[in-house]
Amino acid sequence: MKLLVATIIGLGSLLLCGHSVSAEWFGDLYVGPTFTRSQDVKVDRAAGGGTLRDVGFDTAASGGIRVGGYFEALPFLGLAVDVLQFYPNVGPQTVRFDGCFVVGGCGSRQGGTGSFDISTTAISFDLMLRLPLMKTPDAPNGVIQPYVGVGVPLFLTTVSPRNTALFRNHASDTDASFGYMAAGGIAFRVYKNLAVFAEYRFNHVRVDADLEDKVSASRATFRTDLDSHSALIGISARW
Repeated sequence: MKLLVATIIGLGSLLLCGHSVSAEWFGDLYVGPTFTRSQDVKVDRAAGGGTLRDVGFDTAASGGIRVGGYFEALPFLGLAVDVLQFYPNVGPQTVRFDGCFVVGGCGSRQGGTGSFDISTTAISFDLMLRLPLMKTPDAPNGVIQPYVGVGVPLFLTTVSPRNTALFRNHASDTDASFGYMAAGGIAFRVYKNLAVFAEYRFNHVRVDADLEDKVSASRATFRTDLDSHSALIGISARW
């Protein structure tokens, strides 16, 4: 990951030096559903804690914006800054509780999670690779462009307890953590400097939210991994 970060920063410095490096710039807008795989949620608090097994996350609409450029000297290589927003909320469900969630009561049992509102913003610096196909005089970089991208996003994830006995009086908290992203898609030039694209994207981040009880001021943690799969469609301006 450190090598990827160093590569992106180095290439970004070159790309931003407009006087020495020419680029084909682009701006993308996209939307689509994001599915987040079920995960264990670990809870630690003064009254005890443990693990909620196989908690499901909602599939919800997501969207974002991406801007960047491809090097003119290396038209298959580019860099981008991307901002994706999605909402892997936890709805009411029955799961297995392993641990000590009530004073004097430890072990394994079935219980209700209640609900949590979760919003995640992923701010990513991406390395992009594309394959220009069907080149024409009007489209020297190809009418069709399959592409892949990788990045190291900063995820800003806000966890807000809603109607849950585990965090009855707790306020929301925003966790800032780095993760990773991988994407693949295909873009079609439809008119002059305009293209449409379809993309699959995978995001991973480990969330560690610190929730404060508004009555007692005690704290509890909400820890889980978010492994999210997005199916996106969008429009791209090129210049």
